[in-house]
Formats: sequence, C-alpha cells, structure tokens
Amino acid sequence: MERLVEYLTGVVESSYEDLAHLVPCGSFLGLFDERPTKRARRTDPRFGSNSAPHQQGLFEFDNSEDSCDTIAHLTQTAISQSAQAVDVLRVVVDAVRSVHDASAVLDIGFRALFEIYQQRLQYHSANRYRVEAAEQGNNNGGETFGKEYLLLTQLFELHRPRTWVAAVRLMSMVTKSAIGIMYGSTAPDDMGSGTHAASLSEISGLNLLPESVCRESIRQVWRLLLDSAATEPPQASVLGATRRTRWQIRFEATMELLDSYVGRTEHCVGRPLVSYYMISRELDPGAAVAESGMLTGEMQRIVDLCFGRKRRLGRILLPPDGSWPLISHASRAHTVKHVYDQPGYALVRDSLTLEETQRGASAGRVVADLLYQRAPIDEVFAAMRNHRTMQRKAKAAVANDSYMPNSGEYVANGGEYIANDKYITNDKYVANGADADTDAEIERRESSMLLLDAMAQRIEHIVRFIQRQCDFDTLLDERKLNANSDATMIVPSKFGYWEHMNEVADQLYYFVLSDTISYTDIHARLYALVFPADSDIHPGSEARKDNSYIWLLLQLLHIEKVAAGPVRADLAGDEDMLEQLLQMYNERQIVSRDAFYLRDLALQATMSHQQASIRDNHGVKFRHPRMAVAMPFAPVLFQLQNEFGQQFKDENYALLQGRDVCAAMKTATVSQIRQYVVPNALYTFLVPARESVAQLQGTATTYLQGGNVGFQLLDFINVGGKHRLLQLIYKMMLAHEQGPQFQFDGRQPSARAGITCVSPHVVDTVYMLLYNAPYSNELMMKEVLEKLRRSDKAMAQGGTRFSAANLRWLYTVYQLMNCRLLRFFKYYAHASHLVHHLRHSLVHVTHRQLYRSLECFALCLVNLQHDVGFLQALMNPAYHGVPLTPHPSALGAIRYSKPKDAWFECAMLARNAAVVIARIETMRGLGDVPGLELDDCLDSLAPQPQLWAPAVLRYLPRAVRAYYTRRTPQPSARVSPASVRQLIGARPEHAALLRPGDAAAESALAAFYAAPERQALFLCVVWVLHERQTPPPMAVVRRVLLTFPPLQMSSHTSALLDFVVACETERGTSEPAAATMQLLNDFMFRLQLVHHEHVVFALTRGEHDLRTDRMRLLLTRYVLLESPQFSERLDEWHRLDFQGRYWADFEHWKKQDAYLARFPEFFEFEAALEGPLEPAPALGLPVYYENGMVRLLPVLEFALGRMIEAEDRGLLRDVLDRMGILYRLHQVPLTTLMNTLFVYFNAPTLHDAAVVRSLNRALLDMSQQNFSPEFEQFMRGDTDDCAHIDARYASRIIERIARAIMRHIAPPNKQNLPEIHYREIPNPILLALTECVVELLTWWCLHCAPSSATRLYDSARNGPLVASEAEFRAEEQQRRARAAEWPLAQLWLELIMEPERRPEPGAYAGATYIHSTGVLANVLPDELLAFPIVQHLSRIVLEEPVLKSNSGPKRYFSFVEFARSSQLNADGDPDAATRFAATSVFNSFEQNRNHNMANRPNTFLTLLHSVLHYGGIATFNTLSDTIHALATGGELCSDIQLLYLCATVGPILYRLVDHEALYVQILGDLLSSLVQICPRISHLDAESSTDAIEQVMDFFCFVKDQFDPGRSAWRRLAPHIAALPVLLRYQLQCMVDQ
Repeated sequence: MERLVEYLTGVVESSYEDLAHLVPCGSFLGLFDERPTKRARRTDPRFGSNSAPHQQGLFEFDNSEDSCDTIAHLTQTAISQSAQAVDVLRVVVDAVRSVHDASAVLDIGFRALFEIYQQRLQYHSANRYRVEAAEQGNNNGGETFGKEYLLLTQLFELHRPRTWVAAVRLMSMVTKSAIGIMYGSTAPDDMGSGTHAASLSEISGLNLLPESVCRESIRQVWRLLLDSAATEPPQASVLGATRRTRWQIRFEATMELLDSYVGRTEHCVGRPLVSYYMISRELDPGAAVAESGMLTGEMQRIVDLCFGRKRRLGRILLPPDGSWPLISHASRAHTVKHVYDQPGYALVRDSLTLEETQRGASAGRVVADLLYQRAPIDEVFAAMRNHRTMQRKAKAAVANDSYMPNSGEYVANGGEYIANDKYITNDKYVANGADADTDAEIERRESSMLLLDAMAQRIEHIVRFIQRQCDFDTLLDERKLNANSDATMIVPSKFGYWEHMNEVADQLYYFVLSDTISYTDIHARLYALVFPADSDIHPGSEARKDNSYIWLLLQLLHIEKVAAGPVRADLAGDEDMLEQLLQMYNERQIVSRDAFYLRDLALQATMSHQQASIRDNHGVKFRHPRMAVAMPFAPVLFQLQNEFGQQFKDENYALLQGRDVCAAMKTATVSQIRQYVVPNALYTFLVPARESVAQLQGTATTYLQGGNVGFQLLDFINVGGKHRLLQLIYKMMLAHEQGPQFQFDGRQPSARAGITCVSPHVVDTVYMLLYNAPYSNELMMKEVLEKLRRSDKAMAQGGTRFSAANLRWLYTVYQLMNCRLLRFFKYYAHASHLVHHLRHSLVHVTHRQLYRSLECFALCLVNLQHDVGFLQALMNPAYHGVPLTPHPSALGAIRYSKPKDAWFECAMLARNAAVVIARIETMRGLGDVPGLELDDCLDSLAPQPQLWAPAVLRYLPRAVRAYYTRRTPQPSARVSPASVRQLIGARPEHAALLRPGDAAAESALAAFYAAPERQALFLCVVWVLHERQTPPPMAVVRRVLLTFPPLQMSSHTSALLDFVVACETERGTSEPAAATMQLLNDFMFRLQLVHHEHVVFALTRGEHDLRTDRMRLLLTRYVLLESPQFSERLDEWHRLDFQGRYWADFEHWKKQDAYLARFPEFFEFEAALEGPLEPAPALGLPVYYENGMVRLLPVLEFALGRMIEAEDRGLLRDVLDRMGILYRLHQVPLTTLMNTLFVYFNAPTLHDAAVVRSLNRALLDMSQQNFSPEFEQFMRGDTDDCAHIDARYASRIIERIARAIMRHIAPPNKQNLPEIHYREIPNPILLALTECVVELLTWWCLHCAPSSATRLYDSARNGPLVASEAEFRAEEQQRRARAAEWPLAQLWLELIMEPERRPEPGAYAGATYIHSTGVLANVLPDELLAFPIVQHLSRIVLEEPVLKSNSGPKRYFSFVEFARSSQLNADGDPDAATRFAATSVFNSFEQNRNHNMANRPNTFLTLLHSVLHYGGIATFNTLSDTIHALATGGELCSDIQLLYLCATVGPILYRLVDHEALYVQILGDLLSSLVQICPRISHLDAESSTDAIEQVMDFFCFVKDQFDPGRSAWRRLAPHIAALPVLLRYQLQCMVDQ
C-alpha cells in the first residue's frame, strides 16, 4: 500500500510540475476538441506543497502505457495484501481526483482506473460462480463490487469539468463490461472466457451491479448535472457557435451512461441494469424544480418525459375516484389510512394534475364527515392526527426523492418550499433549535382551522336547511297560534329541525370551552357567512341573515372565560362584535309565521346577559341605531323572567317540569338570559331544600324526594345550563365516597343521616343530559370511568373492603350504564377497552346483588362490541385508562400481549365473549390488523377452551371453528343421578340436610362443599332431596350457597340442568315430567336458588346440539313460555306497558316500583325464609332500573342464536311473539337485529316469512325507525314475498345512503320519530345503512324460503344433519351459489353501470352514488353484493370492446436518441398522441363525467375500488380468484386487458403486502397473463414494445420499489418471469435480484 501511495503521489505531482503537457486532441478519453488555456502552477492541497521535491523513479510521464500498467499492478498487489479492496481503490480514486484537470496525466489516471476495474470484474465474476456461494445464496461479492463501483462517483466535481466527463464515460465502459459478463456477451479481451449466459435461477450469482448501486450513481451524476444547469448556463463555445458547449458534452455523456443502464447501447441491447421506471424516478427532480423554469431545454424535455411516465403510472396505481367517506363505526380500521396518504404512493400522486388529485380524501372532508356523523371527539382528533402523520410521511417521501439545489435558498417539499433552516425526518418537519412546543402549537392551529372550517360549513348547511323549512315571508297571525304557543312564547308547530342546532351548539361549546377554537374566530366566521368578503353591504346579505347565528354565539357567552375575555373587552372598547351581531339580526323572523322566540330573542337575550359589561346602557341605542329594530321585543324577556321567578317562588314547578312544549321553551329562553339561574333552579327542583324522604326498596335505600324534569326542557335549555346542571348533580350526588351531599339551611354540603341514595329522577336527568350534550359533558363520563377502573384495580389487590356509600355508588353507576348509557358507550371512542374497567371486579366482588348487576353489564358491554378494537383490548394488558383531561385523548400504540389470567372465570361471560368474537370475525374480519392473533384472543377468554356443538360450529367463521376444532376440549363433567344418590347416603355430612339443628353436621357440610370441585354437586343434592319429598332446611342450604363464589353460579346452574336432563333420560321418557318442571319452577322463582337467566343460559349454552336434544328444547320452552310464575311476571310486564321511549315516560319509575313490589327479588337465597337470617343479609342496594326481566334480556339475546341453530321454527316464533315486549328496554335492538340477520342469513330457520316477521317485530319499534313502505307492509303482514325488489326500490336504497353520505339534511319521511340524540344510532349514515341492511337481509330470507324447507333437520323423517367440517365447507359453496341466483347484485350493477336505466337518471349520478354501493356491499354479507361485484370483473375484462384492442407500438426509449432528436415529443415517440385509445378508462371518474367521456370500464373500476376500500381480506381473496380464473382461462387477448387488471390491484398494494401468500398469488397471475398475452402482440421485438406493456412493466417496478413482497416471493414468481419474451424477462431480472 505504501508503494502505491508513493507512486500515486508522484503521478499527482507530475500533473502540477509541467503544465505544458495539456490534454491533446484525440486522446484516449477524447474529452474536448479545443485546447485549454495554459494555467499558472499551483499547489494540490491534498498531496503537499509545490516546494516538495519530486521523487524520481516512481513515475515517468513519457511512457504512459507503462505508467498505467504500473498503477494497475501496484493496486492489485495492495488489494491482495489488504482485507478491504474498497480502501485500496478509494486511494487510487482520490489520487485521480487530485490530478490537475488540464493535465494529460488525467488521461493516464483514467486508463489505469479502467484496467483496475476490468481486473476487479474478472475477479468478482470468477468468484461468483463458486458452487458454495450459489448454494448459500451469498450476495457479498456483488455488494462488494457495487461499493467499488460507487467509488467512481467521487470523481464527479463541477469545478473539474474534464474529470467529471471522464468519470461518466469510465462508468459507462465499466458498466458495459459488467453487462457483458452478467448477460453472457463477449467478454473484454483481458477477461478470458469465464462468462456465460444467465438463466433466471442464477440471477443472484451474477448480479455484479445491483439496481440500487446503479440508481445511486444515476442520482449523483444527474443531480450534479442539475447543479451545473443552475450554476453554469450552457453558453456557446469560445471557438464558435457550431461547437458543442462543455455542458452539452456533459449532458451527452450522461445520456450515454443512462442508455448503458437501461440496456440500449451497442452490444447491450435489451440487457438492462435499471428499469425505466427507476430511471424516471431518479431523473425527476420534483414538481417544484420541474416547474420552476430553472432547467435547460434538453433537461426539461427529459424531466417532462419522466414526469409524464410517472403520471401515466399514477393513473393505474390510484383509483379513478378515491373520495371515499370515512364512516364512524362502519369503516374498518384500515380505511382511516387512505391510499392517497400512503407514502408509497406519494411519488406518483405528486405527478398527477390538480383535477386528478382532487379525487382523493382531505383532512377537511374527514373532519366534516365525522362531525356530521356525531362521532366521538376523540375519534375526530384521532383522524386528524392520523391524517397529519400520514401526510407528513408522504411529504417527507416526496422531499427525500426531490432535488435540492445546492445554491438555492429553498428546498423542494412536495410542490411547496420550506426554508433551509429546517430539515426533514421521516415523521415531521423540525425546525433547527425549535422545541416540541412549537410543533404542538402548529398542530393545534392546524386542528383549530380544520374544525373551524368544518363547523362553519356545517352551521351554514343547517341554517340554510331551516330557512328552506320555514316561512319567514308571511306575517304571524297571533289570533291563530298553535298549541305550542301562548301570549308570551311563540313556538312554530313544527320545530324538529332545532335538534340539529342543539347538536351543533354542543359541539361548538366544547371546542370553545377546550380552547380548540377561539370565540373571536368563530364569531368572525359566522359573520362572514352573512357578509362575505368583509363587507357590511353585500348583495344577498339580507337573505343570509339569520338569528340562528346569534343564538349559537349566545350559547358561547355562558362560558365564563369568553364573557370575561373577548366579549367584555369588546363591549368596553369599540363594540365591533356588538355591531356585527346587530347587522346579523333578522328582524323579519320574529314577526313571521314560523317565528321561534327561543331563536329570535337571541339578540335581546345577549344584551340582557351582557348588561353588566355594556358601558353606558342608556346611550347604546344611539351608538348602534339598529338596536331600534330589536329592542321592542325585549319586554317579552322580562315577562318570561318574571313568570319564571314567580312560579318558582310559589313552588309552582310547571315550567321546571317542562311537560308541554310551551313551558319547556319558556324555561329554555330564560336559561339564555341569566347565567346559571335555570340550572340552579332545576337542581333545587330535583333535590329540594326540604327534607321529604322516600324509600326505594326499604329503609336502607332512602332518597330525598324531588321533582321530575321532562326531556324536552333538558333538550332546549342552553348548553351552558346543561353543563352546569350536570356538574351540580355529579358534585353533590355522584362524586363522593360518603354518598349524596345535601345543603340545608345554608350550611356546607354534607351527607345527611337517613338519606342514603340518589333520587331516581336525578339519575334519569344524568343520562338525559349526557345524551343531550355528549361533547361538552364527556369529561364527567371519563371521571366516572376512571373511578370504576381504580375501584376495579383496588379489588384486584385483594382484601379491599368498600364502605356502604361506595357500594351504593358502584351499584348506581353500573345500573345507569347498563340500562341507560349503553347507546352512549357503543359510540364512545374507547368503548372497546371498557372491559378493562370491570375485569377484576367480576372475580373479586362478593356482594351478590352488586355482582348480578356487574354480570349483566359485562354481558351487555361485550355484546356492544362490533369491531376488532375489542380483540385488541383483550390483548392489551398495559391499558391504564384514558387521561382525565377535557382535551381529546388517544390510547397510543398497542403492544399485543396475551394476558396471564383468563378474562372471564364465569362460564356464561366467557361463552358470550366467544360468540361476540366470532361475530366480529364474520362481519368485520381481522385481515387488516397485523400482529393480532385470533387464537390468542380466544385462549384468553376462559381458563379452559369451551366445547361447542356442531350446530353452533356450523355458523362460526372458519378461523374460529378451526380453533375450537384443534383444541378438542372435553365436555363438562356430567353428574350422574346414581352418583348423587350414592353421595347422599355415603357422606355423613348430609345429615344436616336431613336432620335440621345439628350444628356439627352443618359445619361438616360447609367444609365438605368448600372444595370448588364439589360445589357443582350441591344443587343436585338439594334437587334429589326435593324430588324425594324431603326438602332440606333452607337456612342450611342458604348458608352453604353463600360460601360459593357468585361468578360460579352460572356453571353450577349448568351442572344442575345437565343433572336434571340425565335424570329424565334415566327414566326413559322423551319429555320432562310435570313434577320435574314444577320443581324447576320452584327453584327459579319460589325458592330462588338459581337465577332464571342462568337456567336459560344452561339450556342454550351451546355445548349440546339442540337439533337432536328434544329434552333441552322442551325445557327451554318451559322456562321461557310455560313456567307459571314467569308467565305471571311477563303478564304483569305487559300490563305495566313499559315504553320503548323511556326518556319520555314520566311514569317509568312508578312502573318499576310497582313491578318490584309485586315480585320482590332476593339475592342471597332468602326467598323462602322468614324472620332473622344467619348470617345477616348484606347491605341492600338501591334498584333504579334493574329487575329479572332486564337481566334476562342479554341472556335471551345469547339464547336467540342457539334457538335459530336448533332449527325449531315453532319455538323461535313463540318466544319472539311472547317476549318481544322485553326488547323495548333493549338499548340497541336495531343493531342486535342486524347482527342476528347477518350471522344467520344462511340459516334455514330464518328462511320463513312468519319467523323473520316475528323476529323483526320483536326487536323493532317501528315508531322509532324509518323503513321503506314495502318493509312496513311486510311487517303488517300484507305481503310475504320480495317481488317488489326492482330497479325503483334499489334506486331508493342507494339514494337514501347517498343522501346521508353527502350530508344532506331533509325532513324525515315519517313523523314523530325520536329525537336524534335519543335514537339508537345517532350517526345518520350508519342509521341508513343499518336499516337498509335489515330490509335487504329480510328480503333475502324470503327469497330463500322456498328452497330452505328441505334443509331443516327433522328427527321424525331423519332429515339432514350438517355436523362435519366437510359439510360445513360444502354448505358455504351452496350459500355462494344461492347468493349468485339472487337478482339484487345484478340489479345493482345495472343501476351503477347503466345510469340511463335508473328510474331517475339524473339523481346522484356522481361518485357518491358508487361509493354508497361500496359502503353497503361491505355491511352486507360478502356473498350477497361484494363478491358478485368483484366477480363481475371477468365480464368487464372479456366483453368490453375498448379493453379487447391492443395499444399501439412504442419504441424502447434511448436517452442518446432523445437528446439528439428534436422530432420526439415528451413521450419519446412521434406517434404518442394517437397511440393509446383507452386513456379515458384510467382517467378520473368525475373528469370523464364532466367531459362526456364516461365509460363502463372506468365506472366499474371506480365501483370495484370502492368495494375493495371498505372490504376485508375475504374480498381480496375473491379478487384473487377472479384474476386467477382470467389468467388460466386463456381468453385474455390484449395488453389493455392486462393493464386494466393491474389497475384493479394497484390501489390496494399497500394492504396486500401484509398478506404474502395472497400477494404472490395475484402477482403470479398477472405475470402469467403477461406471458399469455405477449405472443398475441406483433409489436414486441428488440426495438419496440407497446404503450400498455410499458406501463405494466412500470407497474411491476413500482411493486418492487415500494411494496416489495421479499426475495423469497420473487423466487416463487421466477417461473413466470422465465416464460416471458427475452427483452421483458431481462427487464424484470434487473428488478428481481435486489
């Protein structure tokens, strides 16, 4: 190495010694055709000063050939002695860099480098063919030569033009030599004969120059050329204009190098190292530079060509329209990450036009959609954070791939510019020296602007809707007031539209309260809605004026920091805001026919509310002349105030009860005038200041008897009043461990002796306020949930004893959540993790009354789960609650971890959770949640896997069924009658049950059954003793049962019922005896030893196949329909007539109290005992909503599935018809109905008009739903068929969903529907989808009715019994075949593909119409709509004429030819303008519509990607099967067909990459199709391809670059690549081996 360095030092020094030896013309490199000017001698800074003595003997200039050989020989020697050849070569390259740019020595240096690299190629090629390296797949050799090759890029220096050009040409020569070796061409003379042609299987052994190395070299040389274009404009040569300039010589040399990379040079034709797509990507400097005008003509043409190629690819990779709405609680998790936001697509998206990019999603639209859908605020902010993160990553990807001018003041940033003092990371832009607070502030401002824009847009939309509904032109005739009005309060006859204003007021109040939006911003924005462009006089402003805007701002004035901040400052100053309010005031509304004093007195109420802040009240009317038109109505406010105050003073609470509209509106109007007057009065009405004590269920449950506030009053009081009232209730009633706090006689709040509980009317007010103002009051719910989580954590620590007040609080809150807030929790952002808040309580709670409430709540809470978030929660033991902050909170990234202990030790809860997980897998799938293991989730449910009967497994999804099939759990231990009888006689401990009063025997009995494994026997023993007519003493039985854990009672009840069935079977009867059923009735109701819901679960738990178990079916019928005492209870329930609209039922508590008084409940087995009990009963807890019927409901929901599986239509109908009234109190009956129809849509039990009608009638309250007239006719029994499903009906379904998606507000088709916030589904899109799914699945059941009767199991005729996995699979295929026969899918496709056939062709013809179908297809079972749409791809590809023709020929592109020719256009082809007739197929959908270019393939592609976007992995499997059928069918005939298939896959690549097997299958089928099509294209030769084939090749290059499936995957695709024509095969070879 030392000798080499010395010699190279001499070489460098010689280039500075005598500058007479300049580069001669005709030298080896031929750099320039003019002689450079002689320069003064100077010093090379790297190799010492010019005064250093020249070392003779090391270098002789005159013998250049010897010098080259010497350098090469010394280098080879140094490499042989060094461990790293790269270090030696770096020394040589550095020496050549240091040679004087004008010296002829430079020529010697490059000659030597060429010889050295030829030797390195010979070495690497020889070593790459070793068998050992090939077997091991060792790639180090190729990587080593790539590193050596990249050293040549260090020779690129702008201030050394000759060195720069020489380096480019040297790289070209080395590249050609490498290509010759890799592809088997004639080797250079000094290479010998060690090369041969490469087969595909040897690619990894021959890849001397990987594509990544070539791309890096291209990037460096091209960006240096860009710098030279910016800093050195190409000027004419000093010797004449006809001479080439230095810049042109550099450019042409670079073109030659690029041609060598793409395989278009002589001897290398068709043998590329880099794909054209990668060249285009590296040559594209980014939109900012490309459009800046800084590039020269030659470079601009090259950049335009690359840009155009990326744009054509972008139209294939991105859908024709991606404006898919994000639907809260309907969209799968992956839909939040839109394809347009994916970093992998950012580069091609950046090349699209503005019109084309507008077809994607935007943060503003997402926020507006979610607010319209009433999504929880945490979900809204999570969507914004996600969009911001994805957008930053995409921008960073574009910026990292874009050219940054060295001398520029800015760097490119995806079409924008950012200052140089910032640097780009993968996640965010960070200012140098800036702290995280700056970024947080930027994000806060971005969020504020997004929300402000969305809220302003929504407010304007609602106000315009109200204006269309109202008549503000006709004057009010006070002589014809409607029933809602009187002399002091005017309310229109129809004011249902105001619920939209209440809702938006709550959202706005929250945003201002939490400082997300400032009051000044929203005030200015609302003013701008009336007076755009900041003008007080603007055309049309009179029509835009509306008092609703003032009413909204008035809600915000009740926020103290607003009133004391900007508003007070304005009123103390120039009063601009006040003047703007006066200008926005519409004086015509208050005197019109549809006047509404609550809204139209908002300005007057504002003046009254801010009276103390207004300076000079007497002079305000002179400062603001428009005050004169508003103040004449001010006396109405004073009259209302006086009336309210007088009635409150006289203890006349008619206004506070709000039972009629007029009274409610009066109180609501007063609430706007004075701060906190109304909420304080309402609290005093609910919790009076006098002691009037009443009892709930005895002396231990007393409460202060107050009034009952109507729901309408709570709906219409101002948002601040709702917030204040809930704060008071929570602080005084629900926030203290000491129990409710009272304030009498002006003393401090404290607990009151003799008053232990909260009034039921107070509890009612809490849930109504939460539904009324979910945004502004969510913090209270977070606090309650956090308290529950802490209590649960305390229970987990063991030994924790809760006070009586604490137990009452827990029981009250659990009842409130279980019976009234389940709808609230269903749409809560963190609903899936709520199971964490009661996990330990379910195990450690010993208070039996509290446990039963907990158990019921756990059942209902799990039943609510609808998404994979529940499974993620099960695998997230690190969950520690949600931060208690008014600001939105996120849970952060979840690290999946299987919990140590089972989630549910209660068998009933575990089985219910398993069914829910199966339902989630069926309806939503888990394919788009990487890392989540279904088996782990199911393992974590119970200590032991459950056994499921074949009837249940039949309807489980394949993955869940496979889990339980693999586990093969053992059936529950059976207790035989003989063993029980033997036990009674053999164990002396049972003497306590036979001879009462024996204390020793009682102690022995308790000790005997203390063992957990024996506890299941005890109820069986008691049963046998009752059968013998020797009933045991109940006091003894009670003491033993109290030692059993409450969570095991469902298992013990199951053991008892199994024992009862065994006893009956032993007697040889086919039906249970009357005595057996009577005794079971006594156990449930007279003795209450077992709970009714546990008995129902025990009979229908899924362990036994009810199709063949007649005994259990008869017992099920008995306990649900024939039990005398249960029938008596059910009759009483019918008589009391509990209302489905419980919020509007003022008598609900009286009905509940009456029911419990007639049928008291006992929780500690004391029902049959009288007198003092030993041990004493536990603390009695206050019952507000719960009873046996309420607790039965979630178990009945579980049992409903088993009864459908039992295929006993008679039992199912009887249960539904008799017990349907119970579903009035079900919190989510519509969702339950949809889930049931979805999961069992193939069950023959439901394929009967009478059964499905009973199911719908039981679960639906038609007065609360808005179904189609056809469905209501079916519900009334007017029709039993589905013949009415025609184009008009289907069009109405799509139109309804499309209207909801477009945020269209319209008056409901049906009158007297519940208020939006009380409906089961407040999201209008989700509501429309759910109701449409229920209708369509009902029609499906009717469609299948004629053919399903033979599928029912009938023991009498020994019918079919589907029980094996093979039969399950066969039934799935039959299900698909039946679905294919249903005309719905074909009808739907005709409506979408042929708009002219629609009943109303012009209605919703845009992309929203298509996306409505995409959404609906994925909330229906896939077989009914999604799969037929995907499978329709075959017909489109094979039948559409525009796809069956081939694209025109296109020559392979040569950079050298392009640079020298002026006849080529930006596509590099003179005939590009007429070449590709199918361009409109891949255009934007809306662009085609607007330019009358709509076509079926483009429309279908839009529909297909809408279905795929919302769909799951099952839809992808169907797409894969369809593409595979096309690839193997032999019918593909054109390259445009193949390109169309690539366009179906392009937008879903980012999802497919997580599913390797499916991904490789689809890529393999596409390559197979390419192999099939190539022989049919006549233009494929050494010089040309076709336009479509070029885009297909770019597609595969993009796949490799951005969504690489991995080396092993490409190896599996190798046979397809090997079958391609040689030129196409070589193009893919350069891509595969990376």
